[in-house]
Amino acid sequence: MERRMISLSAFTNTPNRSMLGTLILDVLLSEDITLDGGVTLYPVEDGSLISDNIFRGAERVRLSGLVSADSIEVVGFSPPGKQKLVAAVDALREMHAARALITVSTGIQRYTDMGIDSLRATRTSDAGGGSFLSIQAELVKVRKVRLAEAEIPEATAQGAAKGRAGQTNTPAGKSSASSSSANGPASSSAQTEQAKSFAKKIGQSLGLSR
Repeated sequence: MERRMISLSAFTNTPNRSMLGTLILDVLLSEDITLDGGVTLYPVEDGSLISDNIFRGAERVRLSGLVSADSIEVVGFSPPGKQKLVAAVDALREMHAARALITVSTGIQRYTDMGIDSLRATRTSDAGGGSFLSIQAELVKVRKVRLAEAEIPEATAQGAAKGRAGQTNTPAGKSSASSSSANGPASSSAQTEQAKSFAKKIGQSLGLSR
């Protein structure tokens, strides 16, 4: 029996098709959406802004679908036979290597700015000769923010400090020298007197001095 190839190129732009980035899925098996978040475990003051105590996490989407050697199509390229499955895996590799945000369409929902967290492609030897490729994808919504710019007053930017940084009113190298010169002779004299007294005590103990 001759196997008939089915081309779906005429339906590429159909809005009901499920697409994972540049790859069209023949069958969407499951679509799971997770909206992560967190709520404080501490008491909240009555009348305060409650949203300050609730954390908004990232949106996660998990998809599971099938592509067929007879009907899979990669945008802009549709090779024949099981080479279509090879092209599908190549498309997944390219999206993974690009590390770029992609758009996912499931026929009902459309997810933009999605980052790929993981991709998995499985093909088994079944009654159909392994003509189907099972794909599981986990994606995370990347939230974009815009930095706000503010003008700083010139007086604040320059600061009120004057003079060179690290400078003090005491000339460097003179304070310690003056202190040493002032205390040096007195300290030396005291040490001499202590040495004489110690020597005298030793002499008396030995009967060498009176």
